[in-house]
Amino acid sequence: MSLIELTVILVIISILVAVAMKSMTSSVEDTRRLKTDREMEALAKAIVGDATEMEGGRRSNFGYVGDVGSFPPNLSALVTNPGGYTTWNGPYIESGFSEDTNGYKFDEWGQAYSYSGGLTITSSGHGTPMVKKIADASSDYLLNSFAGVVRDASDSLPGNIKKDSVAISVTIPNGTGGTISKNFKPNAAGSFQFDSLPVGFHPLTIVYVPQNDTLTRSITILPRNKISDPALDKFSVNCFSGSGGCGSSIVTLRPNGSGSITNLTHSGCSANWQCVSESAADDDATYVLRADNSYAPETYALANPASSACAITRVTVWCRARRTQSQGNIMPAIFVGGSEYDGSDQALTSSYRNYSAQWATNPSTGAAWTWSQINGLEAGMRLRGQNGSFPARCTQVWVEVRY
Repeated sequence: MSLIELTVILVIISILVAVAMKSMTSSVEDTRRLKTDREMEALAKAIVGDATEMEGGRRSNFGYVGDVGSFPPNLSALVTNPGGYTTWNGPYIESGFSEDTNGYKFDEWGQAYSYSGGLTITSSGHGTPMVKKIADASSDYLLNSFAGVVRDASDSLPGNIKKDSVAISVTIPNGTGGTISKNFKPNAAGSFQFDSLPVGFHPLTIVYVPQNDTLTRSITILPRNKISDPALDKFSVNCFSGSGGCGSSIVTLRPNGSGSITNLTHSGCSANWQCVSESAADDDATYVLRADNSYAPETYALANPASSACAITRVTVWCRARRTQSQGNIMPAIFVGGSEYDGSDQALTSSYRNYSAQWATNPSTGAAWTWSQINGLEAGMRLRGQNGSFPARCTQVWVEVRY
């Protein structure tokens, strides 16, 4: 092989290597862009939630905005509580990013993402900025409305006379780590509407004040005022059209002694039942608690009511409780016929709320309640917290017997 031939071969090899290096560099850049785009998508979902995550037919993920009621001031707030916020329920970054405590803040070129509470996240590491839009407008996630209609069991409307006897409230995060309640009264046609609601799950309470008949449920607020819940709320009795008497009376029973089951710890009082027997809730002054993430049941003896000629239509157990960290659950319960019967499992919030379960018939017999069975009734709850450092608390228990 001559020197000229060898030189030609070396030139050809150099050209091939240069082409290969250029192709490889382009491939690496494409990979970095793709991974950065995916990271920014994950950050956006951490802020406003993931619309594809569903539970029970409802959207289940609203991210930081759904819990706090505002956009985060920076990306660090997605992993670290920005200031003792009680409604913050993070971290909101998926486990793949949280393994590196700061990696979620940087793109694939090692440059910090640009975000300061706005509607976009920007990566500038590539030279040409990559911009991820989180939302078209903050109002899409912070200023939504919810409308409904209140009726009684016979589908009667409150009318001009009884509309002011209905109290409606929804509790929402206030944007700075706490909560606020918005109150409203329906019009004569039973219609009501709340506005300026952030996305997420919010407890709605409707009370017919003269009889203390209460409807409680969680409403789902979707972005851009999309309809997310049935709009009709019905009381169980004819409070608007009824004339009183049987079917519209309630007697309230409160604990007056220890019950058949005692497993919780008391605070602020000398006996467990005394911590939950007050007629006006004193919240954290006296309460029973469960400092473990497994359920523990407890029941209390109740004051006996005067009997009536009216048939009992339902028995409702109410418990006022809260969690102290990010986990806590309660199941209102009754003890009758030598057995405990639990209501549905309900997740606690960080502030005190009322939780209930009702029984239209005696679960021990499967038949209608009798007044003699009410005289021997016990009520309480199954309660669990997060762990030994962050218990769940219950401050009040009472029973409503409707007849």
